[in-house]
Amino acid sequence: MAGHHDNLLKDPAIEEWIWMRQNTHRYFKINRRTAPALLMMGLVVPAATIYLAIASQDKVDLTIKTKKSWAEAYAESK
Repeated sequence: MAGHHDNLLKDPAIEEWIWMRQNTHRYFKINRRTAPALLMMGLVVPAATIYLAIASQDKVDLTIKTKKSWAEAYAESK
């Protein structure tokens, strides 16, 4: 039933692109083009995340705020 895909036509360009996409670790080199992206994703983004987490640690109240049930509200009104 499913799984017989031998009769499909394969585009060599697409197959090559898929292979290169899956094997980028073999061909990656640090150069002037990739260094800024590495610094941003490796240093700036984590540092900004940590800074925001520390800066807002005590400023946000994450406790659950629920409304009183009708019975509790009625009991307080008496």
